[in-house]
Amino acid sequence: MAQSPLTLTDVTKRFGGFTAVEGLSLDVPEGRIIGFLGPNGAGKSTSLRVSLGVIPPDEGMVRLFGAPPNILSLRRVGFLPEERGLYKKMTARETIAYFARLKGLTAGEAKARADELMEST
Repeated sequence: MAQSPLTLTDVTKRFGGFTAVEGLSLDVPEGRIIGFLGPNGAGKSTSLRVSLGVIPPDEGMVRLFGAPPNILSLRRVGFLPEERGLYKKMTARETIAYFARLKGLTAGEAKARADELMEST
């Protein structure tokens, strides 16, 4: 039997007192394309961010290609959110380091590379 590329089991994510996703279970069969539909605030983006390990779930389990999201599994995934990927509460240096971490650099390497890039401008 083929392994599901993405499985969420009873995933819940809260931000303070606000529950963005509650008890989501989802199994995406291999070879399928899915879409998340719903109004703003329904938890679509949060569910995708949890699925990719960008933010951790407060409860439940996420499996991406059979394991918790990790750098190897993320190399097999393309993700293009509606937002441009810039976070208002992060500095330019923090944003560069964040994206460097997503590409596999350690925290120290990411910060050093961000510093290099900021100095070169």
